Amino acid sequence: ASSKKVLTMERLYGRPLVDLEAIRAYSLESPEATLITALNTWTASVVGCSSFHADVHAGNLLVLRDGRIAFIDFGIVGKISPKTWQALEGIIQGFASNDFETIASALVRLGATSESVDTMAFARDIRAVFQRIERMDVDVVLTRADDAIEAQLQADDEEVTRTLLEIVAIGQEYGIKFPRDFGLLIKQTLYFDRYTKLLAPNVDVFNDERIRSSVSKLATQPGMDINGVIDVESS
Repeated sequence: ASSKKVLTMERLYGRPLVDLEAIRAYSLESPEATLITALNTWTASVVGCSSFHADVHAGNLLVLRDGRIAFIDFGIVGKISPKTWQALEGIIQGFASNDFETIASALVRLGATSESVDTMAFARDIRAVFQRIERMDVDVVLTRADDAIEAQLQADDEEVTRTLLEIVAIGQEYGIKFPRDFGLLIKQTLYFDRYTKLLAPNVDVFNDERIRSSVSKLATQPGMDINGVIDVESS
């Protein structure tokens, strides 16, 4: 039983999302469809809930024996302010059209700065970082278990953290300080970028209709008020 100091949860039987063999064994869907389901679930929490899971490393996303996706360990959660949400609209639009000037402008509006920012130069630096992310190879580790070969993604948490710190450092060079909720969001998207490279390498996350339509439907549901469900923090 749960108490003030002990949380008792339902036991889940599954394997990490990055376990290709588990996906094939447990799910009727393809690895790509499984990734889309996980990404839509997380994105829906960002768009429509008061908080989102802010630690989606591979150990916290499970493919259950019945094929469902489980998110565990909500020890770290994020809450988005309206200011960050408004900036995200521009950032997503920029990524969808590969327009880093739009992305840079949105980031400048998001960050607390009293300086005049060279948006063109900022855009070039941001582009360089994300081009390196796109070129990153995904390490697939093969292990043998009961005469079967299992393939798993080598989820390098340190690499994700280094990339996030690099983005923050670039912002600081231009006098921009990003809010904590934005940093948490970026780190989770970096995790999902690595999962996409393994499970759905041909998917364009920002333009895939299975993702866009899911988010659009949620955002336009009757009675859905983004500002009403998102925690409002003072900037």
